[in-house]
Amino acid sequence: MTDKFKHPLLLLLALVLVLPACKRANDNNPALIGKWQGKEWLVFGKPMGQDASLVFFEFTTDGDYSAQFGDQEESGVWRTQKDKLYTTAQGEKEIVVKILTLNETTLRFEMNRGGQQETLELTKTQ
Repeated sequence: MTDKFKHPLLLLLALVLVLPACKRANDNNPALIGKWQGKEWLVFGKPMGQDASLVFFEFTTDGDYSAQFGDQEESGVWRTQKDKLYTTAQGEKEIVVKILTLNETTLRFEMNRGGQQETLELTKTQ
């Protein structure tokens, strides 16, 4: 094999090995799929003073989500990796929350907004 063919093959081999590592992990937790409504919203473990029942999320099997809080709405894509839920709203940066509880009836996650620890509990409606 000549020298001019060694380098392209090495480059191809490097791409084959590196590209899969660049893909974001996603375990597509099926327990998340469905419609959820807010039940309780806490800040530093105390009631936030917001009506949590006005919070709605829907996570679909194709990786899309929509969210609503009062008249505020957003939609985008979601993924999970172990105990983390990542969402990326259209035109926005990816954000992450820590899943504390996820089962057939309850989704509870912790987020940090501006140094403020918040916990949101939702109940599955469908």
